[in-house]
Amino acid sequence: MSKRVLLFLGLIILAVCVLSNLHSLSEGIVYYLLPALTYNSTPTQPVSRTGRFASLYDLVQLSNVERRDYVVRHLDALNLSVTQIPIPNSPTTDIFARFNATGPYTIFCAHYDKYHNDANFQGASDNTSGVSVLLAAAQTLASRGETGNYAFLFTGEEETGLRGASAFVDYARANHLRIREIIDFDSLGRDALAIRPSADQPGFFFALPFGVNMAFDGSAFHRGHAYPLANARLTESLLRVQPDLVVLQRFTALSDSNVFQAAGIDTVAISSSNMYYLQLAWDTYADRVEWLDERNLEKAYELVLGLTNARVAFCC
Repeated sequence: MSKRVLLFLGLIILAVCVLSNLHSLSEGIVYYLLPALTYNSTPTQPVSRTGRFASLYDLVQLSNVERRDYVVRHLDALNLSVTQIPIPNSPTTDIFARFNATGPYTIFCAHYDKYHNDANFQGASDNTSGVSVLLAAAQTLASRGETGNYAFLFTGEEETGLRGASAFVDYARANHLRIREIIDFDSLGRDALAIRPSADQPGFFFALPFGVNMAFDGSAFHRGHAYPLANARLTESLLRVQPDLVVLQRFTALSDSNVFQAAGIDTVAISSSNMYYLQLAWDTYADRVEWLDERNLEKAYELVLGLTNARVAFCC
């Protein structure tokens, strides 16, 4: 085969790779490369110790069992209907709090366990931030006398194989719990909020010839498989409430949302849109409150409150 033919074939393969990875290239530049070039470890607006998300500073000091007790105490004080759901072979439980006993429920979810269960590991973005946001939202809804079909789910054992989410799905099926959708908050921290597709490998996906998908998680490459994009109906409803939500296609999540999605429940996974920041924080001892920007948490809080105000968004 001549050099000219080989060059031509090489150009065709290159063109195919580029065309099949346009979303990957654009998302990689906007949500990884640019944040990397402008990154500053000091956030523009640090989380206030006396503000809406002050619970962060309590939670980051606690073990997973202590976090469970902290969440239960705060929800009990709001006079919500609180159910603790056992997780097999775990000292922690899922915590399910609702405003009424009918459904079908729109559930706001966050896992409260942290990757390293010791006092020096804060897990501020993953996922203390999500827990603090939902506690603040629950308090606001309770204070205004909310009685709608909304619920909050705080799962344990997410970091040990999504076992808390699996326990909740089993509980929901056994008790004929009616669920409309689940919005799963995990890994907040910087910039806008992003809806990420749930896949078997978390990270940045790109396509290779012959149907091969590879995912880069910030430290290593992994073979991945095809995955569905984020739930279209729920994504549309969320965008009506918060139009600046980023909808990603190639930066994937592996979280409780995977379990809910596999169970046939309309689900989306929501995190920070700053993929470079999340890479730095993910499962590291650098994942501390000092890195969080309160404006990102405020967006998540406003999304929850906006959804409960915009009932028309869930009419179909």
